[in-house]
Amino acid sequence: MGNVLTLPWQGRKKGESNIKLAKKAIKGDSKAFTELMKVHKASLYKIAYSYVKDEQKALDILQETTYKGLLNINKLSEPKFFKTWITKVLINVAIDYSKKEDKIVYIEEEANIVEKAKEISIEEKLDLYDAIDSLREQYKMVIILKYFNDMTIEEISQNMDIPINTVKSHMRRAKKQLKEILMEGEINEQ
Repeated sequence: MGNVLTLPWQGRKKGESNIKLAKKAIKGDSKAFTELMKVHKASLYKIAYSYVKDEQKALDILQETTYKGLLNINKLSEPKFFKTWITKVLINVAIDYSKKEDKIVYIEEEANIVEKAKEISIEEKLDLYDAIDSLREQYKMVIILKYFNDMTIEEISQNMDIPINTVKSHMRRAKKQLKEILMEGEINEQ
């Protein structure tokens, strides 16, 4: 019986690294590009899902990212940054897709930020999601990448193509605004 599940390392030549695959992909090897996408598809899907909160739409975004990535792989100057580059492509595709849909949903229900917090009610979760949704675009982005995709400040900096200190500043301002929004909501409910 053949394999039903393809694991990321299956189909690779023994010892072939992501950097070697990226170099091959840049030179036009579509099989190498496919292997790289297999390795990163789970994390890319997670990011896409956080934007649209719908499995099929997230898969559409992932498919469009794969297509655009394959067309533009020759623009990747540093093979070691393939994951950062393809993530940036995905974010741009997701933003474009969301604009076309005329609504943006950023938060998945079982997000890490909520899991790490104490148990909270559904109403409180909805308040948190609404608060995040009300933030400026760049503040939303750093919150999503940090807490919903477990990226480091450095990775966020690379993905958003902004300096590390700007990421830190956006993070600090986003947290401050979230706190104010959520505290204001509690006062209004009393």
